[in-house]
Amino acid sequence: MHTEKREDPIVELGYEVRDLNTVAIRNATIGFFIFTIASAVIGFGVYRVMNPTVFEARRSTNRVLPAASIPMVQSNMAAKTDIMTVRQHETAELTAPIGWIDAEKTHLHLPIEKAIEIIAEKGVKPTGEAVPAVSKGHTPDPAIGEKPKTGPVPFTIIRPAGTTPASATPAKGAPANATSTPKTAPTAPKKAS
Repeated sequence: MHTEKREDPIVELGYEVRDLNTVAIRNATIGFFIFTIASAVIGFGVYRVMNPTVFEARRSTNRVLPAASIPMVQSNMAAKTDIMTVRQHETAELTAPIGWIDAEKTHLHLPIEKAIEIIAEKGVKPTGEAVPAVSKGHTPDPAIGEKPKTGPVPFTIIRPAGTTPASATPAKGAPANATSTPKTAPTAPKKAS
């Protein structure tokens, strides 16, 4: 029989055989949470004392606008809201019912769909002026951005065959086949339907 005292083999392998100190773990955990909450409260108090205008601006509904020379920066949400408001206003204007715009009843408001139907039926009267489009970025003129040289607009009067205008009589001393040009505004030829 062995009377010699031997150590536990687990201790010899390096394992801890004592029970955990749950009281110390519980006290450390409670102390950690108390420290964290106290730090947050103290930090919030210091921030409020250092930046009082931040909290006043949140309570106030009035915004202080910067001077006109300072541009305002809009948040993405405000920009999207503004665009949505503009689109709603445009849609309301384009689809408003037929009605007079002014008290003298000289200007009539039409919904966009009705206006498109009328233009499609009747067409647009030509103005008789042709202005060439000039772009400052791409122009054949050597001077970029120079206004185009405009002169009289060439046009041709189309009349039904066999008719002559009343003013197209030969002038005195002119050959029999010469006619004078009428001084009327040009008219666009009618479309054949």
